[in-house]
Amino acid sequence: MIFIFVFLTACLLIPVSLHFAKQDSFDLESLMPNMMQQVDEAFVSEVTASYALQNGTLSGQPSETRLENKSGIAMVNLANSDRPDAKNMLVLGKNSMELRDSSGYAFTVKYTDDASLEGITSPTDMQAWISGQWYVQNKAFVFLTMSAMLGSVLFASSLMLTLFAALFIWFTKRNQMSEIGSYKEALSLTLLALGLPTLFATVIGLIYFDVTVMMAVQSLGMVLMIAFTFIKTRFRQTDDILELGGRAG
Repeated sequence: MIFIFVFLTACLLIPVSLHFAKQDSFDLESLMPNMMQQVDEAFVSEVTASYALQNGTLSGQPSETRLENKSGIAMVNLANSDRPDAKNMLVLGKNSMELRDSSGYAFTVKYTDDASLEGITSPTDMQAWISGQWYVQNKAFVFLTMSAMLGSVLFASSLMLTLFAALFIWFTKRNQMSEIGSYKEALSLTLLALGLPTLFATVIGLIYFDVTVMMAVQSLGMVLMIAFTFIKTRFRQTDDILELGGRAG
């Protein structure tokens, strides 16, 4: 039974892994919101007017530009001079930029060779550019983190769904509604009912990735499969499906 459950959970992880493997951008503001707030109109205007980025190197004058507010600092530091100790900070250096957020995240991101400041005209453009540069270097971090997080959600959802559905089926023997002999037998039947809906949810996830939709399809499908099995068999021991469930246990 454990092998079957692990296999079904692994099927649900296929769309998750493929989705993040194909992803080419990331909303860094959701991870470092306070740092992104340092990117305002004044900073964007100063950077785009006085500096240029070519072949992974930022150049321009003056060598240092600093804009401070109550929440943090945004600055250009080409001379690699001492940086202020701010909780929220964006520093554009000569070959890389330093990102720091009060949430605890901090990254040093090297500019890509094809990076350019051309086309940046607003804070939104600058934020998107920063996110893009960060994602190129941290794609593996995003893939592993998001896959692990969503994988944990899917695993927990499938586990709770299976355990509670099996418990409900097991309770039917108490009022003579079925001939379920044990909780283990009910669990085997639940896993059989979970198989087809899980595969269907996996296919849907490959076509249109949405974890909520996948979980809903899996849950609803399992309920319908159990209901159909009960209507056809009343969970009697002479039924082939139930016997298969008993043998699987």
